[in-house]
Amino acid sequence: MKFDQFIEKANEFLREVAIELGTPDDTDHAYRVMTSVFHTIRETLSTEESLHLISQLPMILKGVYVNGWHIRPKKRIRSLPEFFDTLRKENPRTAAEDFGDDVKAKLKTQAVLHVVKNHVAAGEIQDIIDQLPFELAQLWITQTQEYVNRDR
Repeated sequence: MKFDQFIEKANEFLREVAIELGTPDDTDHAYRVMTSVFHTIRETLSTEESLHLISQLPMILKGVYVNGWHIRPKKRIRSLPEFFDTLRKENPRTAAEDFGDDVKAKLKTQAVLHVVKNHVAAGEIQDIIDQLPFELAQLWITQTQEYVNRDR
């Protein structure tokens, strides 16, 4: 069975997120942030684009992305404030700790997206960016290294 391989790839991805967040030893935090970002991203993308994205994620992370997902016509997220509100609603118990103000939420989102960009084909990332309103596309485009250098 490939279960051990699936677990290894998911843990590797999660460690990359933790490192990008500047908390390399806190994979619990990385998991919470990653899950909230995944669930919010799926509210910004069409169902078809979400399926293209997750087809390139490690197997276990596909499950994280789709967990609790109800595929139905929806009003997609179209603005940064709406994105951040949804992000915080994904895990209200730790939202203040994990995302704090909008600057912190943006930097943490960008950290997760930076890792996603390392694992997903550039053409797919470009398809996603092309589908989004400008301010949401900027989450994918802007470099994330500034997060690591900031005081949290």
